Amino acid sequence: MKRAILFPGQGAQEVGMGKDLYESNSTYKEVFDAINQGLDLSLKESCFEGTNMDKSEYVQPAIYAHSIALFKALSISADVYAGLSLGEYTAMTATNMQDIVQGAQLVNKRGYIMDNAVEKGISKMMSVLGIDISQVENSLKDYDNVWVANHLSESNIVVAGDKTSIEELQNKFTQEGIKAILLNTSGPFHTPMLDEAANKFIELLNKAKFKEPNAIIYSNYSKVPYENASQAPELLSKQMSNRVRWHEIMEDLISQGVIEFVEIGPSMVLSKMLKRRLKGQDVKISSVRNLKTLEKYLNK
Repeated sequence: MKRAILFPGQGAQEVGMGKDLYESNSTYKEVFDAINQGLDLSLKESCFEGTNMDKSEYVQPAIYAHSIALFKALSISADVYAGLSLGEYTAMTATNMQDIVQGAQLVNKRGYIMDNAVEKGISKMMSVLGIDISQVENSLKDYDNVWVANHLSESNIVVAGDKTSIEELQNKFTQEGIKAILLNTSGPFHTPMLDEAANKFIELLNKAKFKEPNAIIYSNYSKVPYENASQAPELLSKQMSNRVRWHEIMEDLISQGVIEFVEIGPSMVLSKMLKRRLKGQDVKISSVRNLKTLEKYLNK
């Protein structure tokens, strides 16, 4: 296993993403337009101008469209693919598990369902930095309604749950000298508080069409590769209301000897975490996110 392609999730968005590519790369424009035509919203306004980017039903297809159009423009393949949360849908399209428009339609519906799953103002998500997963889990033992939502890296963990409990935890961590930052999200994503939403979403997933992947692709929920396409509805629905196991996926790829990681999407979040993890090791880590970085990668 040599090259891994990674796709970012929600939170990676930025105003203007893809505009330079849309205006200069015919492949990017063709893919982006095909996705835009398959949705009842304007991705151009969202991606290029930031319109409605406070709503997950816009943010998720916007990031997806930019990432998969950029992947097609880059025109490289890999031995293995993985995407963080929303990025798993991009990885599924990249490995031909689903067509481009279906992926966009699913994440559009996914975003709407996630945003409206829990009453506004009763939950929070919080990033905890500098301690490992066992220390975080130990701190959560006194709380029945707070869970680990994203295990991003060895020392970057997101927890989510009841607003009052999260705020109590933040005070506790701060007093202990641990950095804990409240996140601006619309709900407690990847926790059991979204179980009902996940059960609703699987009805849509069961109607979708999934094909066998043409490369290894990892599930955020199971932390291992898909065995077959029939798993998709269950694994994707469970991903919505269960911990994202990104750190464990990356550790598995590292242990299997991946020597090149390419993050494709609007940010450098995933590649930055890998650079910290693999500092000093002979591994190539790239971020392709705009016209400049696309040309840099192709001309290296």
